[in-house]
Amino acid sequence: MQILSIIIWALLFYFFGGTTEDSPHGKDFTISCGNCHSTKGWALDTSIYSFNHSETKMPLSGQHKEINCRLCHPSLVFSEAKSKTECVNCHIDIHGQTTGNYCDKCHTPNSWLVNNITTIHQQTRFPLVGVHTMTECQKCHKSESLHRYDVLGVECIDCHRANYMSTKTPNHISANFSTDCSQCHNIFSYEWGGTGFNHNIFPLTQGHSNVSCSKCHTNNNYSSISSDCYSCHRDDYNAATNPVHTSGCYSTNCSSCHTTKPGWRPVSFQHENYFPISSGKHSGFACNQCHTNPANCTFSCIDCHEHNQASMNNEHNGESGYSWVSSACYNCHPRGQSDK
Repeated sequence: MQILSIIIWALLFYFFGGTTEDSPHGKDFTISCGNCHSTKGWALDTSIYSFNHSETKMPLSGQHKEINCRLCHPSLVFSEAKSKTECVNCHIDIHGQTTGNYCDKCHTPNSWLVNNITTIHQQTRFPLVGVHTMTECQKCHKSESLHRYDVLGVECIDCHRANYMSTKTPNHISANFSTDCSQCHNIFSYEWGGTGFNHNIFPLTQGHSNVSCSKCHTNNNYSSISSDCYSCHRDDYNAATNPVHTSGCYSTNCSSCHTTKPGWRPVSFQHENYFPISSGKHSGFACNQCHTNPANCTFSCIDCHEHNQASMNNEHNGESGYSWVSSACYNCHPRGQSDK
């Protein structure tokens, strides 16, 4: 008889919802018991469970679909959870308030693992670029638990002070180098020197690309180096014999004739500024065809042209200022008229 009474009570409760006083889910709980329970027992019957959690303030997705209701509703009074829709209401903040209360900035309901940390970091005041994209979080965020992400400095020296202080070649302290490492070092490089050095003040191209730093920075001097070619290549200038540079007619500005290619070749002297040779009869002439004496920069029109003095004297008979010397030729046949 007692068993029959229990069954009847259960059926009434199942089909008609019972009374609010009888519900273990609170007095204001009005959902029919039949949405979750069956005559199999009071445990949740997943085969008939039909409550739509998506209509609440906390739709279930990812791992939330698989957890037991009691993990979020320990008292089973569901109304107590109406205002608890933030992650921190259920999850302990292992980051110690160093990342804020919004777990979903980094995590998803599918997993606690974060696969897009670089993208997330781009939204901070220190976007990760270059080699920083490959650096482990703990290299910068050195908490005891490895879970705290306290706000750090964003200047290079904030993380690389030890590198700056310990560097001896060159000595950054005595040279009074800037603590903004990016002025000298390339953020996309994996090492501090060589390819990692930003030499934009004096671009190291071609012949300069493999020169040892100490060749130019003698006596560990990295603060007062001249960018003038002659300051480093004085010996090359003085030793040149073909042509002799010290004759007084060659500039000490090496770049006016030379490129940075090894061996000083090819020479790129802008001859057009003095006498056009890029086209016409003078095109393709070798330097020594006109500049016959390597000891100086004088030129010879007479030796270049297949003229004889007698025919030229007759042709120029009566011409004012004519004489059988190269300088006189150039005075009447100046640049711009070199094909005549």
